[in-house]
Amino acid sequence: MSADAPARRPARPRKPRKERVNPPTEWLYAHRDRIFAVMMIGWFMSLMDVSIVNISIPELEHDFETSLATVSWVANAYNLVFAVMLITAGRLADMFGRKKFFMIGLFVFTLGSGLCAASWNIGWLIGFRALQGFGAGLLAPLGFAITSLIFPPQMRGRGLAMIAVVALAASGMGPVIGGVLVETLSWEWIFIINVPIGIVGLFLAWRWWPETYDLSAPRQVDWLGVVLLSSGVGLLIYGLVEANVRGWGNASVLFFLEISIVLLIGFVLWQRHAKVAMIPKALQSNRQFLSANAAMLLLGAGALGALFLLSITLVNLWGYSQLEAALALTPIGACGLVMWPVVGKGADHLAPYRLAMPALLSMALGMLWFSFLPATYEGQLDYLVVLPGIILFGLGVGTAFPAINVGAMGAAIGPEVGVASGVVNTSRQLGAALGIAVLIGVFTMTSGWYFDAKVDPVEDKAYVWAVPDPLALGLVGKNLGEFAGAIPREQHAPVGFDRWLRRQSAGIARDSLGWAFRGAALLLLLAMPFARRLTRTPEEVRAIAMRAMAAARAAAAAAAAGASAPEPALAGAGAAPPAPAHAPPPGPGTSPKIGALPGTGSSSVTARIAELEDALRTLREQVDRRGGNGHTDGRGAE
Repeated sequence: MSADAPARRPARPRKPRKERVNPPTEWLYAHRDRIFAVMMIGWFMSLMDVSIVNISIPELEHDFETSLATVSWVANAYNLVFAVMLITAGRLADMFGRKKFFMIGLFVFTLGSGLCAASWNIGWLIGFRALQGFGAGLLAPLGFAITSLIFPPQMRGRGLAMIAVVALAASGMGPVIGGVLVETLSWEWIFIINVPIGIVGLFLAWRWWPETYDLSAPRQVDWLGVVLLSSGVGLLIYGLVEANVRGWGNASVLFFLEISIVLLIGFVLWQRHAKVAMIPKALQSNRQFLSANAAMLLLGAGALGALFLLSITLVNLWGYSQLEAALALTPIGACGLVMWPVVGKGADHLAPYRLAMPALLSMALGMLWFSFLPATYEGQLDYLVVLPGIILFGLGVGTAFPAINVGAMGAAIGPEVGVASGVVNTSRQLGAALGIAVLIGVFTMTSGWYFDAKVDPVEDKAYVWAVPDPLALGLVGKNLGEFAGAIPREQHAPVGFDRWLRRQSAGIARDSLGWAFRGAALLLLLAMPFARRLTRTPEEVRAIAMRAMAAARAAAAAAAAGASAPEPALAGAGAAPPAPAHAPPPGPGTSPKIGALPGTGSSSVTARIAELEDALRTLREQVDRRGGNGHTDGRGAE
């Protein structure tokens, strides 16, 4: 190097990363009430906003002078972005800090709420709803994760059941609160109400929440997994939503669904081989966790799809207002609250399947009862006829969701709770989208069958009234569109032939909705085999994990002892000096978690290590095998 060459500047030292430290477990347990209360603020608002907007759709359609298909995206945009973010946000929060992600999510959600209230046209409202869903997707996965961290193992089932009941209450109260605000003030207030509550939640989170991490998770982000999962889930939900509008035979719908399936299969394959997987390998092989998510998918499809159909039936077929329909469905939320003491008491010591199985059966019976509803609403007696079905459904909803949540989150151990919470929430959202699409498809298909069966009677009656056949059949199609919610319902009292035709159309819609409700019952029954595999309570899963960890530590200690042990004496050498008389006798090779270890009498360090490794391998096999199959008594005692 020449003398006049400029000297190379020394490299700037890298700033060391901030060390991730979790607060002591005892501190989390001692402060669980206020941490849980702050979490419930964001959790309640994010889930309430899934349903609160539905009741304002007719008002938005009128104010913005647009079509029902366009206004429906005010709800769909939120649900789509919300579902896309859940797993990704849960994993990133584990890696970079749960408090940080909760506060960012609550800030974005609050900002989006204010912007929604200030929207000047329908396009901006849809965009701001997507922003609101982005914030909700950041904070919602932390609900189950934080609950699993702040409740001790013997109370964890109760905490997970409590948060599921809060979610049920939020979904049930959304339409009622929305109806009151829309009828007394205006639609803007369903968004304005979130702003002061969100500000209070941000302040309390800043003051009260500790920062927690998954200390075992690397800070390297699985970007390929993020892209595959987000695009796959997004396109799947978009395709299911559009299938309700365009039909299942539409080329665009089929394209979106096919691409989403390819992307999701690619995500699953990538997670099995990725060095830094987005979903930990332990969760991928956890049979109870996988079974719980399969049950949650089918439960979301059957329960949330049925709730959507119940609203359509009451509003479009029976002529209820949105607020009247919300009040008519309040027994569902009320029954959930009634079941909370039972669920909360049993969640900690009963296997989740003991609660989930009867609940799923109750929901299926409720839907079967409701499928025989009257075609038209003539008075309070008609509502009383279907009320037992609504109560059976509500009792099941209030038990099944908490029980399956406990089964899923109870199977996730310690650091995995964030991403596990995201997976459970995503399963529920995908199930809802799938259930609505499938049940509407059942309604559409069966209404076509019943319409064909009514052609001859309608034409005969039209001949008597001197009405052209195409006009009469067209009126039947228009009535069916109103009953399905595809076009706004006209409030009028038809007479003569129109009245007869209206009743025939209502009969077709009632019979078709009946088959859709029976389809919902079938989805709920299909969830039962998966729910039956939820045999472990959170405390039992943690006990097995602690036993495996104790065995691992014992093996590591034995290996270290073997490495530092002196060489054995040569033949003829003097015997080793005896141990001092005051030295304590060697331990019998027991552990408070494992009990007596095999081979404790062996004098060979190598044999001892091999025996400990065998014990650890056996314990791990028990975790994998019994986490999915379990014993018939649900307690898992050896």
